[in-house]
Formats: sequence, C-alpha cells, structure tokens
Amino acid sequence: MIELLLSSLFIAVLVVLITMSYFNTTKSSEITISVATSAQDARTAMNLMTKDIRELSEITYAAGDELIFKSNVDSDDYQEIVHYRVIADEEPGYEGFYKLARDVDSGNEKIVVRHLLVSQIFSYTAGYGQEPLAVPVEEESIGDIRNISIGLSIDQQETVEGPRTMNIETSVTLRNRI
Repeated sequence: MIELLLSSLFIAVLVVLITMSYFNTTKSSEITISVATSAQDARTAMNLMTKDIRELSEITYAAGDELIFKSNVDSDDYQEIVHYRVIADEEPGYEGFYKLARDVDSGNEKIVVRHLLVSQIFSYTAGYGQEPLAVPVEEESIGDIRNISIGLSIDQQETVEGPRTMNIETSVTLRNRI
C-alpha cells in the first residue's frame, strides 16, 4: 500500500512539473511572438513614414508628437495631407503606452505602431550637425526644416526601458531642401 501511495505521489509530482513546464513554454512563445510582431510592425511603420516624408512638398505643422505635411503618397498628380500623431493608448492592458496613428486626407485614421514608451518621436533640424529646433516648431521656422529624425521606443510589457525595449531610429533629409 505504501509503495502504491509513493508511486501515485511521484506520478502526481511529475504531472505537475510537466504541466508547469508546458504553460511556461507556451507563455514564453506568446511573448516572443508578440515582441517579433511589434518589431516587424515598427519597421514597417518606419519605412512608411520615411517614404511619406521623403515625398513631402510642404510641412504644415511640426511637433515632437505630431507631424502634418503635404505629400504625394500614392504617386498621382495630387498632394495628400498626411498626418502622423502619437496618442495615449487607453485600451485595457495598454495604459501607460502610446500608439502612432496615420491619417491621409482626413480619411480613415489607422494605427501603425502600438506599445510606444514615449510620445515625443519627431525632432527637426535646419541642417546637418545643427541643434534640433524647439518643438513645436514655430510657423515662421517650418520652412527652415531640412532634416526630420524619428525615434521609436517600443516594449511589450513595462512602461520603462528594459531588456526587451527596442529602439528604432532614422533620420530623413528632405529632398530639394539641402
């Protein structure tokens, strides 16, 4: 009877350990997939923003968390108004994060990046090696912008920079303004 009881206890402990290992592996896989998806979304958004900005003809508004400009984003004869803005994410589970929205011609605003840790992603300079312009850029200084830098800091879990935080940065020199 004691041998049967010990065998049952041993099997129960073994089943608990295997079950815990399975759930830990599943959770780890979900986190890895989530981080990889965010990384891919951020790279895609960065490429889209870079393309849009390179095609711009006129900047209407320039701030650290918002950029409005005219650009030919669909290669037709019409200049669309493109609006990027960072907004607080108020969905349950995303408090403390920000998301980046893109709107073209006041149509359907689409979220292009989630899980941003900071709201100030744009900076502007009047030339290479110069100090950044104060944001929001004053209306009379908007024409001086020659370079737009974009910095995305993304994480899945914490609202402070940690080991899983991914930083993507790029700098776009505006065509015909060098």
